[in-house]
Amino acid sequence: MSAGDTQHAYRVLWAQVVLQAKADLENEPIGSILYNQAAAFFVSRGDWAESRLIIADCLNMHPDDLSRVGLSWINDRRRRKGLEPENLTALKKSEPLMLPRLVAVPAENTRSRRGRGRTPHTANPFNPFRERAAIAG
Repeated sequence: MSAGDTQHAYRVLWAQVVLQAKADLENEPIGSILYNQAAAFFVSRGDWAESRLIIADCLNMHPDDLSRVGLSWINDRRRRKGLEPENLTALKKSEPLMLPRLVAVPAENTRSRRGRGRTPHTANPFNPFRERAAIAG
């Protein structure tokens, strides 16, 4: 399988995850465990937000777009059942998800350690000219 095929397979997998969450919002009873987990995937913070971020990245979309779509699906279902739509503006005003920053650290320079500059006064015991120099000297 080529890298392009693998990437496409992952995109299809994560798209199926989103569609399953949508199906749970549409078909499960409001307030059930599966419904609540599907709703949490789209609108909750913490681990849910991290998962949403990763999946949105795999689908080449912004996690806020995924959250916005999920919230609209939740509110559509609630309206059909005669319930008030969810108001999650308080969650949007909270602190944004902080992601770790990658910092480039230069590698240790091993070239300066190697070579003659490191040990200038060491004699090579395998040098055939060493004995001649000792005899001549």
